[in-house]
Amino acid sequence: MKKFLGIETSTPVCSVAIACGDRVLVEYTLELGTHHSERLQPMIELALREANLSVGDLDGVAVAAGPGSFTGLRIGMGMGKGLCRGANLKLACISTLAGMAFGAGAAGLPLCPMLDARRGDVYAGVYDLVAGMPVSRIPDRADALSNWITHLPRPVMVVGDGAWAYRDVIEDAMGREAYFANAALGRPTAGAIALLGQARCEQGKSDDIDMAEPFYLRQTQAERLRLDG
Repeated sequence: MKKFLGIETSTPVCSVAIACGDRVLVEYTLELGTHHSERLQPMIELALREANLSVGDLDGVAVAAGPGSFTGLRIGMGMGKGLCRGANLKLACISTLAGMAFGAGAAGLPLCPMLDARRGDVYAGVYDLVAGMPVSRIPDRADALSNWITHLPRPVMVVGDGAWAYRDVIEDAMGREAYFANAALGRPTAGAIALLGQARCEQGKSDDIDMAEPFYLRQTQAERLRLDG
């Protein structure tokens, strides 16, 4: 069976996992802030050792490509691309929000994974689960929470730190038409990314290693300052 390494560094959660078939064999997750550059490689080495695998035994690497922390995304993408080049593996770039929707798994309700982008903005998208897999209904984007609330389907399940940060605002606007998943279900995890990446590659949709870039969804601070100047 195919074996995929999953990497999730798009938030303060740093997570790695190894999936084989439809199972997650190993998963390590730390939520200790912005220390991904120090922790990611040792976590990958530990996961491989626990699964009794080497990098060469893998079939591919799935990376949470965003949205999220610009620095975290660059760290995860750089590590994933380096492993794929070095061992001739397939690369799968997976939306962080799609991974969150997959992990939440609310059958029968559309899912809105939401990350806090600060100053009243959120990164969000809307997904349906079809045969257990997330299918985009409204594409991921960065926008003001007020705009998202206007366009959300009713009812909807919201997940992620953005949902909890703005729960009062969402409930005031949507009342009982907004359901909130348990906070543990909304955490980005590498296990979900690994499984989604494996499924993507099995459909012949792997990503070009040289061309792959994070899904920032908005300009970096340096780009904004350059335009303002």
